[in-house]
Amino acid sequence: MKRISFLLLIAIVAISGFLVTSCEKEATETNMIIRRWTLESKTIVGVNVATDCEKLSVWNFKSDGTYATYDSCDKTQTGTWKLADDAKTLTLDGITAYAVVESTISKLVIELQVGTTGLTRWSFN
Repeated sequence: MKRISFLLLIAIVAISGFLVTSCEKEATETNMIIRRWTLESKTIVGVNVATDCEKLSVWNFKSDGTYATYDSCDKTQTGTWKLADDAKTLTLDGITAYAVVESTISKLVIELQVGTTGLTRWSFN
């Protein structure tokens, strides 16, 4: 009986450890998105296609699930954002879903297939 109780206790501790670890990873991935990002490049097939207005634009992802983008031509866009549970998809306004290629504390890279234009990649620092 003591042996069964001991094994049950070990199983509960192990399962709890896995649950806590997965929750921490999700929170960490989301926290890496939350900040002001400055556009480094916007490319299609490796060619920088950022307009003069887009160069050095800022995308600000806030912890309350809202965002604002500011470009150098004084255009501002606001809306909501959500990071998928697997941290591989960043959705803006419940419509546009960007693939997250890289997300670290100092770099964010997202991609989107834009019609027939091709795969567009935004890199931020």
